Amino acid sequence: MSEFLTRGQSIHNRLDSNPTDGNFFNGSVPMEKNSHDPYVSGYAFIKWLRVPTWIPNPEQFKALSEKNFLAFGGLSDISMTTAGVKAGFTETEVAYATGISKQGEFTLKYQEHSGAPLTTPYNAWVSGIRDPKTGIATYPLDTGLEYHSSNHTGILLYVVTRPDASNFAGKNIEFAAIYTNVLPTKIPLSHFGFETGSHDITQLEQEFKAYMNIGSKVNTFAQEYMQSTGTYTFFNEDNFNNIDKFTI
Repeated sequence: MSEFLTRGQSIHNRLDSNPTDGNFFNGSVPMEKNSHDPYVSGYAFIKWLRVPTWIPNPEQFKALSEKNFLAFGGLSDISMTTAGVKAGFTETEVAYATGISKQGEFTLKYQEHSGAPLTTPYNAWVSGIRDPKTGIATYPLDTGLEYHSSNHTGILLYVVTRPDASNFAGKNIEFAAIYTNVLPTKIPLSHFGFETGSHDITQLEQEFKAYMNIGSKVNTFAQEYMQSTGTYTFFNEDNFNNIDKFTI
């Protein structure tokens, strides 16, 4: 069996319930210490491993987008394609595998702020690759960089964890993907429209094209990377460590 299919054991490094055990199914929910807990969604992180160096304030952009994203969308199941072969006098088919495909598109939803600290870098990223007026790439002349995908694409790490979200030393990652060749694909403008009496707080979605990489090696990298970088800090209920930010 491939490493990809045995991913769960390698990540969590714990005893698993044995389906051949006579006690695995006994008509009720198993609750012993080696039983499987249900998967709980709603805990995920992103981390930019690379963005173009020429977008405005790239380090600020990475930090704000990583800690301000509200949703990650676009993950779709990997689908195998098949073709049918018929024989005899009936319409009955036998299916044979012909190929497989996976999608790399994804979206990031984020809270828009006054001054557009996230939207401005996205707009510069898109227009630097293809100027809306001329259709040419403007960043090579502006920056002295060669026009090449490595100079205008990003790399994004997406990690889904258990509810012990910041416990990366505890091998808590449920799923990880590294998106390479990442390109934002739109300059958002529609939220600047006007309607009298309408005063909304705005959330935006940025759409991306990318190539998705998954598997045991990606999960191992994600576990080690998130543990070593200390990307996120949480102030618990009994730990009001940032009180100095509220005092004069």
